[in-house]
Amino acid sequence: MREPLQPARPVDGRESADDLLRRRISLVLWIVVVGNLLFAATDPWLNPGVLWQLSLLKVGLIAVQVAGLALLRRRPTRRAAVTIALLCGGVASAGGTLAAIIVHDPFTTPLLCMSAALLTATVIPWGARVQSLVAAINLAAGAAAVYLVVGLPVAQALVGMVVVSALSVYIARELAGQRAAEAQATMALQRHHAEMARVLRVGTMGEMAAQLAHELTQPLGAIANYAAGCRRRMEATPAVTPEMVEVVDRIAQEALRGGAIIRRLREFLQKAAPQRAPVDLNALVRVVAEMIDAEARETDVAVELQLQDGLPAVPADRIEIEQLLLNLVRNGLEAMHVSRGARPTLAIETRFVAPATVELLVRDSGPGLPAGSAAEIFEPFYTTKPGGLGMGLAISRTIVELHGGTLAAASGQRGTTFRVRLPLAPPPLVEPR
Repeated sequence: MREPLQPARPVDGRESADDLLRRRISLVLWIVVVGNLLFAATDPWLNPGVLWQLSLLKVGLIAVQVAGLALLRRRPTRRAAVTIALLCGGVASAGGTLAAIIVHDPFTTPLLCMSAALLTATVIPWGARVQSLVAAINLAAGAAAVYLVVGLPVAQALVGMVVVSALSVYIARELAGQRAAEAQATMALQRHHAEMARVLRVGTMGEMAAQLAHELTQPLGAIANYAAGCRRRMEATPAVTPEMVEVVDRIAQEALRGGAIIRRLREFLQKAAPQRAPVDLNALVRVVAEMIDAEARETDVAVELQLQDGLPAVPADRIEIEQLLLNLVRNGLEAMHVSRGARPTLAIETRFVAPATVELLVRDSGPGLPAGSAAEIFEPFYTTKPGGLGMGLAISRTIVELHGGTLAAASGQRGTTFRVRLPLAPPPLVEPR
């Protein structure tokens, strides 16, 4: 019989299943101790002729239960706690049989044994398997008391005890299933709360990003204007070299490009319609490769471009696809910061995939992805970097999906490959509501 699994860790701030098991076992042992003390208090009036035998027996039984309680206070493992319970229960049942023989009472011990079986089934969360052992111990003790006192088996008593024992196992099985279902429901509720909290964080971050985009557009525009003014002054100065003018032009271009990225981000957050136009993916790859050239040389990373000639243009938002490429390429560069041995390599490949898809692959030679994380890395706030926010790949996947494409990651023994597929006929644009 297979038992439903129960969580071993605390759920929603409550005690764990193992702590609950130890606490319930302790409760039952205390009930046994108190019960023996009550019986001992009545023995001088009910059984005065065998008082010393019963007193000695009850002292032994109570000592065993107290020893079990002391061991449980040390927080043993689940298996050890169940073993302690079975030993203490077995001693208590055997003691009941001896008491029945001493006082010649064939009824009290079977009644107590069956009550104990029902008590453990309903109170202690250990499932039907352990409860079957408990029921067998109590059934044997009750049957032995009847047989040894009366001198022959009493069919009605045995049938009753068997029915109650089977009932206790059934109750334990049903309660174990109920506890497992409640634990799963609680964990599902926790996951739902975590998801709602994450959605709230994403929404809050979106509002902050929109505000930052508005604030950053003006200084970037000012940088571009100052660069243009510097260029005009430098052109009027004979001593200025063409290389210096080119640097100022690059400053203006990068400021304008940054402003365009922020403007598109703001439109994206405000659900503005994407601005699709035919985009030369190879040209975008060359632009991105030029942008990360300095960083690649600084970290001694070889950048290899494997661009298919005659690649058809992709209807896409140029700024968003450029941002997607930058995210993937920089992820690859950061992944290879810890590389050892041969010179790290970052390969960017484009190719046409029949019938109407353009594929982009970004492949690094880093350590690869953690096992089982190929899908999780695209979830918001999931990151393997100490200082990462976990939003780059989530945003990248959103950009690709808005263009009707797919983004996937695969990791081998060495390196990770990000595969982007963009259709040549993306779905129609959906106007923001």
